[in-house]
Amino acid sequence: MSRRVVDLSKPLRDGKEGVRALLRPGCPVYAGQECHAYDLSIPSHTGTYFETSSHVFRDGKDTDTFPVEGLVAPGVCLMPAVEGRCITGAALDACVPSPARPALHGCCLLVRAAFRNLGTHSYFSRDAAAWMRDVGVGMMGSDTPGYDIGFESPTGFFLELFEAGIPIVANLANLELLPTHGFTVAALPLSITGVCTVPCRVVAILE
Repeated sequence: MSRRVVDLSKPLRDGKEGVRALLRPGCPVYAGQECHAYDLSIPSHTGTYFETSSHVFRDGKDTDTFPVEGLVAPGVCLMPAVEGRCITGAALDACVPSPARPALHGCCLLVRAAFRNLGTHSYFSRDAAAWMRDVGVGMMGSDTPGYDIGFESPTGFFLELFEAGIPIVANLANLELLPTHGFTVAALPLSITGVCTVPCRVVAILE
């Protein structure tokens, strides 16, 4: 059986979005070759990142307490048809093909957004998070640069999602390369005590 791995992550670049990668001075020489080691400075919400419920709720999970078995899950990828920019629970439900419905429970739900430009991006309604909770989604992600409209008059999507304990893999890429279902998503963030958001490598494995 052949296997294909699709990288869903966006690369981090030194000097972009606050990322700093400084070569440490005085690195040792090994067998005639100078070793390289770096001092890294990376903002938490940069590139593709993993975010847990303690982003909003102080008693929520952090990256070191989120169950590791939840980081590898069957994937379902949807592109809902919506009027305007708001992705609702009804829009998500309407675009799930019958063969994919059994795969929703415990899945990593990936949502392709119609609008992907910051400022005019697609975003999720609060009832979209309630729908994800009700169908049993274990983790979700999207290629939209913003999951809500912002801090002024938000939809409340994050409240509903994180209250259900559903983490996010955010700022994804290459979702157009995925089928609707029949693949596995693996997201392995650094495990850092007391931190709810870290950059993350996310891949889809297609058998």
